[in-house]
Amino acid sequence: MNNNNSYPEKYEIIEVCSNFIKRHILNSFMQERGIFAINASTEDIGTILSHCILEESSIEELRANAYQISSKLTLSGFTIKSISSSSLSLNEIYENMRDNNRALLSKGYKLGNLIVENRNDVQIYRGRLDYEIKKPGRIQFMEKEESHCDFVMYENQNKEWKIEVDCTRSSDGKEVQKLFSQFIDKGTTSMSSLNIDNLNDKQTIKFFDALINKGMSEEWRFADVIALTFRRGRDGEEISDEEVSQEGEKERAVLSGIRQAILEGGGLRENEFVKQFEKSGCIFTAMTFEYSNKNTPETIHIRAEFKGNPKIFEVSIIDYFETKGTAATRETALLSQKKNLKIRSDFWNRAYNIFAEIVRNKHDKMT
Repeated sequence: MNNNNSYPEKYEIIEVCSNFIKRHILNSFMQERGIFAINASTEDIGTILSHCILEESSIEELRANAYQISSKLTLSGFTIKSISSSSLSLNEIYENMRDNNRALLSKGYKLGNLIVENRNDVQIYRGRLDYEIKKPGRIQFMEKEESHCDFVMYENQNKEWKIEVDCTRSSDGKEVQKLFSQFIDKGTTSMSSLNIDNLNDKQTIKFFDALINKGMSEEWRFADVIALTFRRGRDGEEISDEEVSQEGEKERAVLSGIRQAILEGGGLRENEFVKQFEKSGCIFTAMTFEYSNKNTPETIHIRAEFKGNPKIFEVSIIDYFETKGTAATRETALLSQKKNLKIRSDFWNRAYNIFAEIVRNKHDKMT
């Protein structure tokens, strides 16, 4: 298969179904075409579909569903601040970047017009980055994808510019940050992000625990931690014997063999396994919270995560529900794009303040 207009090879259909499309989406896709697979694995389903002659619209639906795994709306960000007496005008820097077409085109970038808006009496600048993602070595069915991300820039009272990136993948925020880093004067400005490497192991746990009660505004009530990712050690680090709990050979054998655990369910913050792992030494890298609205019948699942390389903090909304009817049935609902963005932006900014306070206290203790 040489391009997106060609019919995919059988192995490509199997690979996409096995690794890139969620099971419930595959089930719906098959059932809509009168195909039913009982107790079949995703690879089995891929094999079945690879022997079917699918219409072009069906192929495009498969492709869209495959990209959907990475298409949840995510918000990340970074800050730029002048470290000299001179003022910093990030909107002017953006316009200078747009004028430098040669530098942008050489990297496959395209910047949109800068739009000036007013948000809560703060002047913000909205920009857009378009680019093409090439995936050499991947199956040709998904070798090329047009992508974009939107971002806003605004200056706070501390003369610090915040850049919030509304994107569909972790790499988008890093691309925007990398783009700005090439155009700012590093001698007079500093750039920073919520990088997990700025926290020690215990501080990662402190950070996520603080998000439980401080991550959302007062109109939302914390309900539960429904997903949690934690690991022992950091990328590229070896696990020493001292990192393993000393409470017995059996516990040592179990815990020492686990580098990372991803748990889903309810009451995970008080889960005994989590407590044991925390006691033996670990870091938290992701947590999904459930909040209920105090004034309206809304429930939201929001995921906070350090992701990518380097691991930068990002926020996404996983599920949104409304409670309806006399039976108080909780049903999946559609959250408007504007409200979705507002919630993620508020959460990220609250996380930024928590992160900054933890890092500041860490530095104060060292001095």
